[in-house]
Amino acid sequence: MIQVASFPKTQILPASLQSLIHRIQGQIQLTPKTIRDCLLAANINPQDLLPWADFAHPMADCYGRNLVYDGGFFEIMVMSWRDRDYSAIHDHGATEWGAVQCFGPAEHYTYQLEEGILSTLEKCDFVPGEVKLVDRSLIHQMGNLSGECFLSLHVYGFNLPEGTITGNARLFDLWEGCIQHTDGGVFFGLPEAQINDRIYGLQGDRETTLRHHQQMRDRLLQILAVRSDSQLTLKLAALEKAIAFLK
Repeated sequence: MIQVASFPKTQILPASLQSLIHRIQGQIQLTPKTIRDCLLAANINPQDLLPWADFAHPMADCYGRNLVYDGGFFEIMVMSWRDRDYSAIHDHGATEWGAVQCFGPAEHYTYQLEEGILSTLEKCDFVPGEVKLVDRSLIHQMGNLSGECFLSLHVYGFNLPEGTITGNARLFDLWEGCIQHTDGGVFFGLPEAQINDRIYGLQGDRETTLRHHQQMRDRLLQILAVRSDSQLTLKLAALEKAIAFLK
């Protein structure tokens, strides 16, 4: 396991992250493509991100997440991915532009929502070091099945303040058949306290629903391996039946 240092103060951020911040602040027009260019030009090394690594995150959290910098109209975050970590399907709330640089071979799916039906658009996995664009239309999902731990760096921003940048993000729960709104991590099986509201009526095509249920099942198995929970055990049994039916 990588040993994680304490958080540095903003003024002593690694030079690469200071460069990224200055480049973003110096842009006349901010778009996903300009953020990607800023990330690549900053030449960030994953070692620069270790102070924000959280590979010891709770099993109920589907990945680790830590805020690096809050620039008012943009924020920079580091996500930590253990083997078998997988986010739920989600968007990014009020985010208008951004980008993600992943320092490992993350699995990556994009989705579309049309007339209440969620379907898979594309499987477009990360090559280590690659940067992918984020905009308000993006519905996606990241995960780690590599057998190794790695980090990713996320930049999200907006032009007109609308509360928190990634606040009230949509999480697409095909087990409950609803869209959940949350201000926190986009995890499978969010606690009630982290769900702002639900909009029911969500459905998925067979491929998307099967993958979603399998990923949710895998997370429940990981949780139940470290603690007992009768409600999760019942949910796991129901998921297994639904998966068998979808197959």
